[in-house]
Amino acid sequence: MASKRPLKVGMITPHFPPEFGWYGPGRDSMELALELAERGHQVEVIACADKLGAGETYQDGMKVIRISLPKYGPSDSIIAHSLPKARLLMNINMAFWEAFLRASKNTEYDVVDASGFSAESLIPSLLSDCPVVARVHDRSPEFLEKELASIGESVFKFEQQLINSLRSITSNCASSQTIIGNAQLANETENSGQLNYSLDTDSFSPQGLLAIDTQDRPSLLVHTSIGNEKYKNLVSDVITRVKEKIPDLWLTIVAHDIYSESSEGKTKEALAAAGIVCDMVINHNMSRLLMPGLWRSSWCGLILDWQDLAPYAVLEPLACGRPIVAEVEFTNLDFLKDREFLLTPKEFSATLVAEKLVTLLQDEKQRQTLGTKAREYILANHSRKENGALLVKMYAECIEKYKIAPPRAARIMQMERSLDLLRSLPGGLEQWLYDLLFVHSFRFRVSHWLKKIRNAKAAKRKERP
Repeated sequence: MASKRPLKVGMITPHFPPEFGWYGPGRDSMELALELAERGHQVEVIACADKLGAGETYQDGMKVIRISLPKYGPSDSIIAHSLPKARLLMNINMAFWEAFLRASKNTEYDVVDASGFSAESLIPSLLSDCPVVARVHDRSPEFLEKELASIGESVFKFEQQLINSLRSITSNCASSQTIIGNAQLANETENSGQLNYSLDTDSFSPQGLLAIDTQDRPSLLVHTSIGNEKYKNLVSDVITRVKEKIPDLWLTIVAHDIYSESSEGKTKEALAAAGIVCDMVINHNMSRLLMPGLWRSSWCGLILDWQDLAPYAVLEPLACGRPIVAEVEFTNLDFLKDREFLLTPKEFSATLVAEKLVTLLQDEKQRQTLGTKAREYILANHSRKENGALLVKMYAECIEKYKIAPPRAARIMQMERSLDLLRSLPGGLEQWLYDLLFVHSFRFRVSHWLKKIRNAKAAKRKERP
């Protein structure tokens, strides 16, 4: 059932560009939010703040509420030391919940669309008088992953149990779930729909303005990091081999680890000294404005060191009809159903990569065939317009079901499912307290070992005839 009137949508997502970059799940949230706004729906976004700082702004006609990440409780507390990751996630959740409650005083939402990374949708599910859709991506926001990785692993197993329980409880409390990028999970999850990552296929298209004049030379775009010696050396070896076959190659490098125009000239000189003579170096910030035109100016591409840029580093060139050679070391590419237009050498050596690129640059027919298939695939699976239409339909169905089902009975059922998940926590909490005392108390460790010795002696006495 399609929505007949504009919807008021509350979107909760840790990552929403431009903060924390233009890739990953946050980019998907932004693409869908923009599509909803273009369709006339009112969208309010609650997201984490970085350089822009906390506060309310308007972005492309949407109200965006940016929240800072407060640290509830002292940093030298027992919780901070023993459950650091759970504490960070709860701080983020608390900030989201507070922002949502403040926003709800002024706006009556028709539907709340909340990310399912932690427990973002828990309070909206319990308190809202509208359906809540939990959107579960196949990966976490990169900034959040790095923050959690910097904390390190806890020695207490209870921490991961607590984190998993929060996520499960949140999913059970939501009216429905939308699974992004993981079809298998969607098939296994009750009361869920499935979408692929969304991309603006009007902007990223084979038709449109070119970003650079390559002077009719065979053109290759390399999207990689440059500061990493491994990839600098790999690019040098690959380009040397390609230029042996194609001397007039035009080489453009988009370096996602440099961020200013002043760095481009120095980087170009450093690359030349390393044996990489390129025609143009584009910094990460500038590439966001030029990327569609850069891909249209290129015949094909090479994508390296793109874990932080997944999946859009791959989707963008394919949407522009450009075949690519991509390193698959960092991802299993589950977001792609079809990969025949994507060349991924099993052994990612400079020789094999160069052979693939030379074939693409010299064989126009193969290049056009792969490019056409890539564009058709993206339109069929990752079009923002198509995904936006499906999302509005999902919202409308959730709203109708919410009206029909008695809210009180439905919430009781949701909480019963949540209680089933909570029953496993007391045992884990008891073990955590035991482990905590063992780590921090010498007397407790002595008591622990004496008890084990007494139990062992008692067991031996029972064994005697």
